Amino acid sequence: MNRAVMKRAKKLGKLFSLKVDSRGDTGIGTLIVFIAMVLVAAVASTVLIHTAGTLQQRASSTGQQTTQQVSTGLSVSSIYGINNETAAFTAGSIKWVAIYIGETSGSQPVNLGNVTLQLTYKGQTASLTYIGNNSTVAGYHSAAQGTNNVFQSKYFSALDNNSAGASDHFAVLTIADPTSSLSGTYPVVSYGDQVALLVNVTAVFGAGISQGQSVTGSVTPPSGNPGVIQFTAPESFTQAIVQLQ
Repeated sequence: MNRAVMKRAKKLGKLFSLKVDSRGDTGIGTLIVFIAMVLVAAVASTVLIHTAGTLQQRASSTGQQTTQQVSTGLSVSSIYGINNETAAFTAGSIKWVAIYIGETSGSQPVNLGNVTLQLTYKGQTASLTYIGNNSTVAGYHSAAQGTNNVFQSKYFSALDNNSAGASDHFAVLTIADPTSSLSGTYPVVSYGDQVALLVNVTAVFGAGISQGQSVTGSVTPPSGNPGVIQFTAPESFTQAIVQLQ
């Protein structure tokens, strides 16, 4: 076979030979990587959306709790006591006290059943809770229609009975209840309501509050700002009813 024939045979072989093109494999690999990236991005975005929703919900809840904590509160408007010695006022001591409280402006309703009344006298601190109101203990009374004597014995009757817990409880006397939110079972104070917390200090501290003695304390709701109690009894009691704060 001569050279010319051999050259033609090589040309025909090259012409009809199948060449492997690797560009198709490269395109398929790129497509697979792209699809994987899309799937990963979709999963990541779902997780981010869920996390953002959870954080938003928590932030909203925390904001509401913070607002309630800041805005809710009780205030002590005045405190009165009665001298247990009617014959010689200067020789007596305060047996009962009535602590007038109300809600601060913008406050949420407060259930007095969850309130703690703290009093400190002569180095002794007492934490008092609502004595309640049921068939055996009358710890709630209403004077919303008016009363000529806040220190009537019937209002303090439950606290005069030591078995009912006079040493670690207070009673409630309603003075104003325009929203009708107060009851013996649920003494809920709303804005505009005014109540008096009644305490038998003799039962709590073992003795009444003497002249010139200081008392501190607070009326603390479960959430919010407490009402402040801070007074010094007068050096002499010139009448039966004494304004302490």
